[in-house]
Amino acid sequence: MTVLLLLSSSLLNSRHVGHADEKVESFDETSSYYLIHYDDGEQEIVLDENTSLHLLGWNDSSTVDARIDLQSDTGTESILTTLTVSDMLNELQISNHSIFYRIVESDVFNYKLVDSIQLQEQVTILEENENGTSKEEIKLVDTYGTVFQDLGLVYYSTDENYKKYEISKEDYDVLNNEVASINQVSNSSVQLFSAATISLREQASVSYSTHVQSYGWQDFVKDGQLSGTTGESKRLEAIKIKLDNAPYSGNIVYTTHVQSYGWLDSVQNGELSGTTGESKRLEAIKINLTGEMAKHYDVYYRVHAQSFGWLGWAKNGQPAGTEGLAKRLEAIEIVLVDKGGKAPGSTENPFLSTPSVSYSAHVQTYGWLNFVKDGQLSGTTGESKRLEAIKVKLENSPYSGNIVYTTHVQSYGWLNEVANGAISGTSGESKRVEAIQIKLTGDIANHYDVYYRVHAQSFGWLGWAKNGMKAGSEGLSKRLEAIEIKLVEKGKGPAVDSNKAFKLAPSKKTYSVYLDPGHGGSDPGAVAGGLKEADINLDIAKKVESLLKQRGYTVYMSRTGNTTVGLYDRPAEANRLNTDIFVSIHTNSGSSSARGIESYYYKYKPEYPPKINKELHNDPVRVAQSIKLAESVQKHMIKGTGAPNRGVKGAAFAVTRESIMPATLIEVGFISNPSERSQLATDSYRAKIARGIADGIDAYFKSLN
Repeated sequence: MTVLLLLSSSLLNSRHVGHADEKVESFDETSSYYLIHYDDGEQEIVLDENTSLHLLGWNDSSTVDARIDLQSDTGTESILTTLTVSDMLNELQISNHSIFYRIVESDVFNYKLVDSIQLQEQVTILEENENGTSKEEIKLVDTYGTVFQDLGLVYYSTDENYKKYEISKEDYDVLNNEVASINQVSNSSVQLFSAATISLREQASVSYSTHVQSYGWQDFVKDGQLSGTTGESKRLEAIKIKLDNAPYSGNIVYTTHVQSYGWLDSVQNGELSGTTGESKRLEAIKINLTGEMAKHYDVYYRVHAQSFGWLGWAKNGQPAGTEGLAKRLEAIEIVLVDKGGKAPGSTENPFLSTPSVSYSAHVQTYGWLNFVKDGQLSGTTGESKRLEAIKVKLENSPYSGNIVYTTHVQSYGWLNEVANGAISGTSGESKRVEAIQIKLTGDIANHYDVYYRVHAQSFGWLGWAKNGMKAGSEGLSKRLEAIEIKLVEKGKGPAVDSNKAFKLAPSKKTYSVYLDPGHGGSDPGAVAGGLKEADINLDIAKKVESLLKQRGYTVYMSRTGNTTVGLYDRPAEANRLNTDIFVSIHTNSGSSSARGIESYYYKYKPEYPPKINKELHNDPVRVAQSIKLAESVQKHMIKGTGAPNRGVKGAAFAVTRESIMPATLIEVGFISNPSERSQLATDSYRAKIARGIADGIDAYFKSLN
């Protein structure tokens, strides 16, 4: 489902939510949209730093259940509401602010910010009669087809030159209810044309048939009807397209992009494009008109693509579908429109291809440079010019998610993270950027890794970093002079070395911590009283991350959202990053009377042999340091919360066994205990746990010195 949100520019620190209204009157040109593709189930949309909207699923065919979470110093306030499903823009009141939205069904979840609203008239022909009259509906819509205003019905007739002119509803009714001779003049002011003077040109039509996996050739359909299937995961393998009743000379020409073959040669007028008997999927198509037909008509077409659902409308030879993503076409619609007429629907994103990353650096004395992309150099080398700021953005991304980055700036240190083209750094302050971290979020992070390297003063080009690693230097007063950034298909890029990508002043050792919020995504962990273990774990881990970063630690997270991460992927990533410690955060479950906090270190058990850490899993130094880490964290959690102390124990948990560094798994309390569950539900108690964990980690590292 697609949810179109229009956020008022004053949506900040809202406190109360009202019910959705049917009429929208308070939006203006200062507002902006979030266009959100919703695929059912629970999804989160962050509106600002204090406000988030959670889509919870269908209530019925016309409404979606939702929850607004409002953060404040006293905790989180959650308010349930429902969102209306309609073509019109709907309004949801939050205190004296508003959210405007539209919901339409979609196959995948993602969202993007639309910076401006461009309204246009959308005309739908409701009736078209042989006597040249027509009834049309006019609505004011934006580029996504969202109805902002229904302008009502308009009635037309045509003169002897086939030109339309507006008539009244009364005249329209008279013309179409006249049963006497067509030459008779009615009492109305409209003169009826004789049948001899009304000779309408026959309308051109386009018909098409697709060859569908396991079904073969489908019957021909025409003029915007669906050919193929949806919801059956069946690939289109070939297509035939032809013109019917063409009033002008010319052909319809088309080509398809086929699995492993690429773009085929163009064919025309009912010829086959694609393959049969080879189990090859169609991935994209281009259709065009030639001759006189091209002067009088535009051909529009859209496709239903695997994972993405219906894409936008393409026209006149534009590609529709995907390329480089290995996604099948499943259905197609094609229609002819009078030359220059309105598109049948949204023309946004008819074609998706491999995503790109583009970026622009602000360079000393030069200012902002032009955007470059995909591994090209931005900045200078050999000129001793400092980078002062950077903007990074994704282009042509077929997946939801953002590119997020932060820079380490002279005298300021690490700045807050920004995303998608926002500025990180300074301009007009003569401050050098010294280091950068870049990462992907959302679904695109499941498909791509982001690699980046920097040219640093005195060092030249440093090694490649990826996925949030630091690149540059810290504590050495060295400017960055240039940067290169690129996207690489997930897991297919070269190995990286953090020591080659980032240089740290020797006197300022920075420890790195890998935090692992247990469970997530398809695995909610223990569930009780409306709480999910995965959510508690993630919230506490984020709080620990914030505290540790404030104290100068480098922190990595196994997940930053409600995503599924494999059990062995967690220690495997920590091992690749070579962090100093590994801390896995969990919430316990047992009997309703069980309570308290406990921490675990790795204890070898032969029935649970290691899989990826055969050399170091039972290393005595690692185990001893793990015990020391677990004891320190346990001590400070108990001190900060006053919870019952269940002690430090040994166990053969996979994450502590497979990590090569000292590791502990902590259980912060029992979700099964009503009393502890009520505490774990509060932001204040989670903050106490987080501070205890951070203090325990801090004390552990200080003891090493």
